[in-house]
Amino acid sequence: MATKNTVEVVIAGKVFRISGYETPEYLHQVSVYINEKLAQFQQMDGYRKQNTDQKQMMLNMNLADDFFKAKHQADKLSAELEKKEREMYGIRHDLIEAQMANEKLESEKKELKELQIAQKKEWETKLASEKKELTAKLNAEKKELEESLEAQKKELESRKQESAEKLESRKQEADRERQELKRTIAAQERNLENQKKAMEAQRQSSHKKLEDQNQAAQKRLTEQKRSFEAEIERLQRENRELQRRLGQRSYT
Repeated sequence: MATKNTVEVVIAGKVFRISGYETPEYLHQVSVYINEKLAQFQQMDGYRKQNTDQKQMMLNMNLADDFFKAKHQADKLSAELEKKEREMYGIRHDLIEAQMANEKLESEKKELKELQIAQKKEWETKLASEKKELTAKLNAEKKELEESLEAQKKELESRKQESAEKLESRKQEADRERQELKRTIAAQERNLENQKKAMEAQRQSSHKKLEDQNQAAQKRLTEQKRSFEAEIERLQRENRELQRRLGQRSYT
């Protein structure tokens, strides 16, 4: 429970004992304010000519006018502060949406990376399978060719002169087939390597674009947040100063 304070103050050259739940310093400030108002009125010829009741009424009206003007200003500042707080709430909401969008982008980046890894594995598996099939085919053809050559060699032993040209032709044909198979394998390997490079370039481009968009959004939201926080802090200081001056007063 607040403690009630009693102080002696001088108003219009007279000593008064006043009490209230405010601090003694605040009560003295109130008396100083009233003395300043009285001093202002004493400088006015029209005020000095009035009787005591009229003077008191004029003083009361002036004090009430100061109070309502200050209260109006405080209400105005409070309304501005409330408006800024609503705008700040909107900024926080936008920031949350941006964070959610960032999380979505991170998820998409992760999915893209996983897709790229899966595609890479798929291409590697496909390449390995094709290489294995080609190698098996080549080995089978080689074995078949070797068996054919062996048979032909045996035949040539008995018919060497007659089959010499035919054997040479078969050898040349076999060499051409091996060279063709090698060129086919090399072409497929180059094609797969080019596809891998194209996929990597596309992934890096998408990643950089997503990063640039995210950084730009974060920068704009941070600047807006700082501006509104500075404005709110200024309004709060002005509001506290007016509230201190217009705080509830109790006198006895």
